[in-house]
Amino acid sequence: MKPIRYHPQVQRDINEAMKYYFENASEFVATQFWDELSSALEAIRSTSVSHHFDPSGLRRLNMNTFPFNILYEDLNDRVRVQVIRHNARKPEFGTRRKRG
Repeated sequence: MKPIRYHPQVQRDINEAMKYYFENASEFVATQFWDELSSALEAIRSTSVSHHFDPSGLRRLNMNTFPFNILYEDLNDRVRVQVIRHNARKPEFGTRRKRG
């Protein structure tokens, strides 16, 4: 399995989602989001080539319960997560972040 590296702005993506669920739902829902996100990231780490390509050229994993998706690059020695975004965001959100 390849290690996962994150674009520096991914932490902000996660913080915004967690804050939204804490403030507009409950701690329980925020924890469910975190658990599903953690599982999704583990799925990417263990089977990075099995997810489809987004029109941006990045691979995409859609979360099951929450309306979020994860865009990432499958590189030779690692997986690079570029963005964790809500499905209602504009399709280009996060795709122009510096890759690598």
